Amino acid sequence: NFGSSTVSLSPAPGADIDRPSASRSAIMSVTGAVKNYNPWKGFGFLTQSDGTDVFVHVSDCNGMAPTQTDSLTFEVELDPKSGKLKATNVQGCTGSAEAAKGGGKGKGSGGCQGTVKSYNGMKGWGFLEYNGMKG
Repeated sequence: NFGSSTVSLSPAPGADIDRPSASRSAIMSVTGAVKNYNPWKGFGFLTQSDGTDVFVHVSDCNGMAPTQTDSLTFEVELDPKSGKLKATNVQGCTGSAEAAKGGGKGKGSGGCQGTVKSYNGMKGWGFLEYNGMKG
């Protein structure tokens, strides 16, 4: 039989008490850079200042998207679904999050230009040569 006791806890000065702690594990605020990021898929990897890579999704970037030259500050937590590290509350992104909203199936923004390099009509696919962004 276990006895019960009441413990009163106060948050540390500067602690983030707005979000429930039960949904977060081992959170740290760190700095890092973009290792790679696919704007059409909306995810990639960031490299922390200690060299460790973490997954990033555009939905954790506060309405922006990371670009290769961004210097970022973010929190790192263990994703309960995958059991791997992921970046959240990513600050310092300068790219547009719009590219990730295409969703596939021909609903992209049309923001890129290219030339058909080859196309196989029997199979229904081919290759494009990327010519750059519109604008």
